[in-house]
Amino acid sequence: MSNDRPSIRLRINDRVDQASIAEVLHGIEEEGVPVELTRHAELNPLLLAHEASLESRLGIGIGISLEYVVITTEKLPAGRPYLAAVLNRSDSSDRKAGANAARLVKRMPLSDMNAE
Repeated sequence: MSNDRPSIRLRINDRVDQASIAEVLHGIEEEGVPVELTRHAELNPLLLAHEASLESRLGIGIGISLEYVVITTEKLPAGRPYLAAVLNRSDSSDRKAGANAARLVKRMPLSDMNAE
C-alpha cells in the first residue's frame, strides 16, 4: 500500500466483515475514485474516519465501526464529521454513503442518503 496514490482512505474495525462493507465499496467504485482499505483495532468510527482523512492525499476518509459509517475531510475536527450513517440499514444507503465520499472528492452534489 502506497501513500503516494491519490485515494480515499477507508479504515475499518477488525470485527467488521467484508460483506458488511461491500455496498459502501461499490458506491465508491461506481464513482471511479480509488480507495485503500486498512483494518484497525480502534472502535470509534469518528477517530477511524479522521485518521483516514489525514492519511489520504485527497483529504477524504471513511471510518466504519460500531454499525456506523462516518465520512469526513482532513479539515474537520474528529468529533464533527461531514456525514454519518447507520451501516447496513439498506444496500441503497450503504452504496450512497460510498458514492458520497467519492462525490466529495469530485466536488459533485451529494445523494440524499434517506431517499430509497
